[in-house]
Amino acid sequence: MRQVKIYTLNDDPAVMLAAEELARCLSKMAGAPVEPEPTDRFDGQSAIYVGTSEQFDGILPLPPVQDPNWDDAWAIKSVGPSLAIAGVNPRSALIGAYEYLRMLGAEWVWPGEDGEDLPRVEEIPLGGFQVVSIAANRHRGVCIEGAPALEHVLDMVEWLPRVGMNAYFLQFQVSSHFWRCWYEHTLNPRWEKRTELTESECADLEAKVVAAVKQRSLLLHRVGHGWTAAALGLPANGWLPYDGEVSEETRMLTAEVAGSRGLWHNTPLNTELCYGNPQVRQKVVEVVLRYAADHPEVDVLHFWLSDDVNNHCECSACCGLSPSDWYVTLLNEMSPQLKDVAPRMKLAFLAYLDTLWPPRRVKLDLRSDNLVYMFAPISRCYGHRLADPLCANDHSLGEPRLNEVVMPQGNRHNLELLGLWNSVRPADSFAFDYHFMAIWLQDYLSVRLAELVPQDLADYREKGINGIINCCTQRAFYPNGWPYYVMARTLWGTAPGAEIKARYFAHAYGENASAAGDFLDRLACLSGSPVHRLSWWDTADAGKVSAVLEFLRERERVLAAAFQGARTPAQERSWRLLLHYRQLLVVLWNALSEKLSGDVDGARAQLRRAEEFLRETEGDTASALDTFLMLQHLSRLME
Repeated sequence: MRQVKIYTLNDDPAVMLAAEELARCLSKMAGAPVEPEPTDRFDGQSAIYVGTSEQFDGILPLPPVQDPNWDDAWAIKSVGPSLAIAGVNPRSALIGAYEYLRMLGAEWVWPGEDGEDLPRVEEIPLGGFQVVSIAANRHRGVCIEGAPALEHVLDMVEWLPRVGMNAYFLQFQVSSHFWRCWYEHTLNPRWEKRTELTESECADLEAKVVAAVKQRSLLLHRVGHGWTAAALGLPANGWLPYDGEVSEETRMLTAEVAGSRGLWHNTPLNTELCYGNPQVRQKVVEVVLRYAADHPEVDVLHFWLSDDVNNHCECSACCGLSPSDWYVTLLNEMSPQLKDVAPRMKLAFLAYLDTLWPPRRVKLDLRSDNLVYMFAPISRCYGHRLADPLCANDHSLGEPRLNEVVMPQGNRHNLELLGLWNSVRPADSFAFDYHFMAIWLQDYLSVRLAELVPQDLADYREKGINGIINCCTQRAFYPNGWPYYVMARTLWGTAPGAEIKARYFAHAYGENASAAGDFLDRLACLSGSPVHRLSWWDTADAGKVSAVLEFLRERERVLAAAFQGARTPAQERSWRLLLHYRQLLVVLWNALSEKLSGDVDGARAQLRRAEEFLRETEGDTASALDTFLMLQHLSRLME
């Protein structure tokens, strides 16, 4: 095996990491050490060169993109005896390096070391490559949710460029709510390593995440909800009720609803303000600008209102404008000042809850050119694709009266509301969807999302939406990561068809991959979920439940035997998770069987069995399954 040199054409951290990752992976795959070295120019030696396109002296042109800071494209080309890997930006070069490794047979089926599969190769090929690829969508990222440990988030950040994604979103000024869900481990007393975190310790965790994001030149999104609470000087990093005193001066800044002012349900994050009061708007703008000035690392700063509905101010100064009119008023006051404070930073705003309906009287000022529109259909249905014309409810689409919003439950109405925004929003846009936040809890068959996500992305694209930031737990790779992988590859523009699925399952399950695929596909057909707005727990067909249970029991030995064919850490983990998944489903569908027979106590007993099973086995599933969210869901079913 001849040694192949790897040269970096600049010292950007993402380019350096691309070379380091090529060296690490190729050394394992070829069984020969490979070391990266810096160079000041492309000189055509028999080596791999990594850099941005302009560093190749015109030899490696890439098709133009709209904005190389935000859009991604890479080229992998053989030039004489050398191989050039170039991106329109350093991040794209890193993505291109992983694509070269994928062409050699490598794969990353989920985040983390045991999701990496690096097959042996006889040679490191440099010739015969002439590939150029441009991302189909500008925005391709995930947002922190659920209950993650630091290692879960760092693994996710590491995985994103490996599958072609380019952005990570940390919610709130500090994502302490999510960190504490893991580190305090309140729902699993069996977990030994429980600790309480201060805000400062949460911020320290976050600093490590930001460093990892920046090392890869990923786009960093931050904050979102919390600005209304921060403007009042109250806690803004989660949904906890406030147990302190609220002064009369502060109370008068909050929204008046039904003749009363104060914290909405005593929760600062969910409290709207009196936006007809110029002092209030000034406080909001100032707290946003101060954060922006203190955090130049942010690429997209999210300015959202509260996280509740029908809580807007009804006073005489406010009631003449809709929630979206006041939202746009704030954006118009904020965006030009942000341009002065942070010229390269984008400001994301969202259609969500009350602001799903566009403004009526106030026009959005787009002259600052730093606004990004975000569509967040949190009440949508996941039993149908977005553009399914039959997915609708009986509610009127007309703009509701102030604080009389009824959220659209059908996808048709959600898409129609998106269309109403099209004439008033900026061109740059993305969806903020929730495929991996809760729906996987409801259907217990997350592989079905692999069919839904590409359809949704196509529907978003048809409506002029340029990608997605998925609001999702970092740990929805249960029983495998195929749906997440499908989302990532589809966002880049690689539609994962049957061939790519077979490849993924082969990496994940090895020689017996067909047994895993057949189990999941047949289970999907038997369960028939998801159904419009319903979860598996709403199933009323006793015959279906019996068929599912019979199938699960019949496949126990088949899957256990197939597990014996696992040859890599990735394959061993995949089979262990699939066996765990089958075992959990037996208990859950038994609970449903008891419920349908009228034995409520028996159903609750089975759900408690599921809870204990999840608690006992959390150490085996922690990196793939968000047990915290699962336990929350089971608790709600027992209410």
